Amino acid sequence: MKSLRKTIEYLFYLFVFLLPWQTKLILRPADTNFNEISLYANHLLLIIILILFFVYKFREKKNREQISSLWCALIIGELFVLMSFFFAADQVLAFYHYVLFVGGVGLFCLMREGTETVYYKEGKLDKFKVIYSFLAGIFLQAALGIYQFLAQKSFVCKYFGLAQHDAYTPGTSVIETFSGRWLRAYGGFDHPNIFGGVLVIALILTGYLLARKKVIRSKQEIGESIFLFIFYFIALISLFFTFSRAAWLAYGAGLLILLVALIIQKDRWILGRFLALLFFSIIMLFIIAYPYRDLLHVRIAGETRLEQKSLSERQEYLIQAKDLIKENLLFGVGTGNYVSALERQDQNKKPIWIYQPVHNVLLLLWAESGVFAFVSFLAFLFFLIKKNRRAVFSGAVFMAIIILLLLDHWLLSLPFGVLFLFFILGLI
Repeated sequence: MKSLRKTIEYLFYLFVFLLPWQTKLILRPADTNFNEISLYANHLLLIIILILFFVYKFREKKNREQISSLWCALIIGELFVLMSFFFAADQVLAFYHYVLFVGGVGLFCLMREGTETVYYKEGKLDKFKVIYSFLAGIFLQAALGIYQFLAQKSFVCKYFGLAQHDAYTPGTSVIETFSGRWLRAYGGFDHPNIFGGVLVIALILTGYLLARKKVIRSKQEIGESIFLFIFYFIALISLFFTFSRAAWLAYGAGLLILLVALIIQKDRWILGRFLALLFFSIIMLFIIAYPYRDLLHVRIAGETRLEQKSLSERQEYLIQAKDLIKENLLFGVGTGNYVSALERQDQNKKPIWIYQPVHNVLLLLWAESGVFAFVSFLAFLFFLIKKNRRAVFSGAVFMAIIILLLLDHWLLSLPFGVLFLFFILGLI
């Protein structure tokens, strides 16, 4: 049993490290990522880990505890996601997204139970090792994002899931000013908003880890502190270069909640270190932003052609979601079928890339899986944050996730987003 625990533990750290990388085998190509069916390298690793984990749970001689409200809400939500499969026009795609959702639930289960001492009496999953593995996986992504913006180009590497992005190619995320089109930082992700959202969570976790270190007693702790410090400021620069307004808002709100939590904790040493980190963060952001103040003004003011187009499209997506929900109130159009449903109902056929999910995960879940799945997911989030066993950073991370849920769709519409969402919720 001990060797099985260790195998699960270290395979999981490897999975977390590989989670941000988008290496995949396309099983069913499509003109848009939302209708594509792909097998990601980290999916295979997660399947192996979950099989080993449930074998371990089966072999463990332990009395079963009563199922909590948290798990009831999650299980009910999963059942209604499954039920929406039967109302989907593209049932192959619906089945793929349902399997992704189940994988996310399994990942959440592993995170919650694996970090409880009662389940792993020896060699349990170490929450901080999980976080360090996640940060190590993001480190190269952050450096890549800085390179992409400064060089205004990206390179292709299919083995690492890196796609080419050209500022003058239609559909590429750019900022348009009088000086031309500026490529936003993508990292290794499908969109700068995804990259920005991931960096926000990484920055909040790193900020907390830096603040909580009081006395450094060993060479390992010196190395950890240096890594965290370097990573924080590289990730902060990269976050700015994503020019993701939702990510910026989530970062600011998350740091505010973390500051309040540290004030309530009444540890002056940690609070002082965190305030110092905030001060240097503001100085660093000012130094980075000043040369690109025109781009920053464009993103904040939202007055240029592309910015107005983006805002009007978001409003149109809300109207489309409202219509789909009204027509498919109870069970939705089928999980993963939102974009194809929009295409089918539009009599004036447009290019497939015109059709986008509503930029709100909760509305997207309601439209795809129905009102009962929507209510169950809200109940799940409520019971999750209500739980007493939470780290100090949990409120900050939860606030950042809520903002991302309300202002974007990738946490449900894309394979990486589903696993990332349940992974982060498992940390809380």
